[in-house]
Amino acid sequence: MKLMFVCTTGGSGRRQLGGAERFLVEMLPALAAQGVDVVACTPDDEVGAGLRAAGVTWIELGARRRIDLGYVREIRRLATELRPDVVSAHLLSAAMHARAALRGDLRGIGLVVALHNSLWQYRDAAPSMRAKAAVQANITLDLTMRRVRRHVTVAVSDFEAEELRERGRVGDVRVIPNPLPESWPVVDGSAGEPPPGRVRVGFLGRLEPEKGADLIPGIAAALPEAELLVAGAGSTQVPPLPNVRLLGRVDAATFLRELHCLVVPSRVESFGRSALEAMSLGVPVVHSAAGGLADLTRRGDGILAYRADLTPAAFAATVAKATDGNGGTVSAARRELAHWYAQEYSFGRCVEKWLGLYRSVAHDSH
Repeated sequence: MKLMFVCTTGGSGRRQLGGAERFLVEMLPALAAQGVDVVACTPDDEVGAGLRAAGVTWIELGARRRIDLGYVREIRRLATELRPDVVSAHLLSAAMHARAALRGDLRGIGLVVALHNSLWQYRDAAPSMRAKAAVQANITLDLTMRRVRRHVTVAVSDFEAEELRERGRVGDVRVIPNPLPESWPVVDGSAGEPPPGRVRVGFLGRLEPEKGADLIPGIAAALPEAELLVAGAGSTQVPPLPNVRLLGRVDAATFLRELHCLVVPSRVESFGRSALEAMSLGVPVVHSAAGGLADLTRRGDGILAYRADLTPAAFAATVAKATDGNGGTVSAARRELAHWYAQEYSFGRCVEKWLGLYRSVAHDSH
C-alpha cells in the first residue's frame, strides 16, 4: 500500500510543532516500519527535517497563500505520478487543496482528511468580530470544498467529531484519538506519588492565547509558594516573575515527572495531548474542560483530573486542591488510572487504527 501525505505544516506562517506536525513526525516512520510505502509532501521546516532524518521519502511542497492554484497543480501532478492508494491530507490548507486536486480521473485514489482542530471552536473563541469573520470564511470554504469529492474525515476526539457532524453536517467521520509518543516511559510504582520538595506546577505547550498562556502570570501570582515551570514557545510573552521559570522546549516525560501538577488552561482544544501525557504518568491535571479536554479527562475526574474556570484565581485554587493531601489511597488510584491511559492511548494501538483505516479506504476506492 502506498500513502501520500500532504500538509502545509505550521499554519498561518507559523513554524512550531502542533498536533498535526507531531503526528507526521511520529506516525509516518511507524507506518513505513509496517511495510507501507510512505511519501511525505511538506514544507522544508522542522517537520521535513525530522521526516528525512527518519528515512521517510520526502518531497518539498506547501501552500504559499490561502488559495494556491499552484499547490493544487503540484498535488495533482504528484498524485498522477506516484499513483498512491490513498492521499492523507492534514490541516485545513492541505485538506482544501487536496480535494480540488483529486478530481476527475484521480477519483480512484482514496482521500483521508484530518483538520486536527475544530474551526467552530476557534471562531467562538476569537477575540474580535474581525477575527471571527476570518475563521467563518475558512469554515465556509472548508464546507464548500467538502462537496468537491467524496472522502473520509478523521477527528481526534468525540468532541471534534460531533462538531463536524452537528455544526457542519459532515458525513463519514471517524474518530482516532492522538496517541502517546512511541518512546514513552512505562508506568512504574512511583506513578501517582508526588515528587519531593517545593510544589512545582507546569505548563507544557504552545505559548498562545488559545492555549491560555496569558493566564500563566496570574496563576503564578496566586500561588506564591509554588514554582511554575513553563515549557514551550509561541507568541505570548510571559513576564519574569520570582516563581516562574521559562524552559523553552523540553523532553516532555522528564519535565512532567518533575511536577506535582500540570495546568491546561486552554480556550481551544480538540484533544489535549499534554493532559494525556501527564495523566499517563500519574501527574494530576487542572484543566479548563474546553473542547476535547472534557472527554479525555472524564475517567480521571476528581482523582487525576480537576476542572477549573478560566481565571487565574480558579486555577490556583484548584491546583491547591489537586496537590493537597496526596495520601497512599490517592496515589494508588492515580497509578491505576495512569495504567489505563497508557494502555488506551498507546502509540501501537493508534498505528493499528490508522493502518486499518487506510487499508479500508484503499480497498473501497478501487
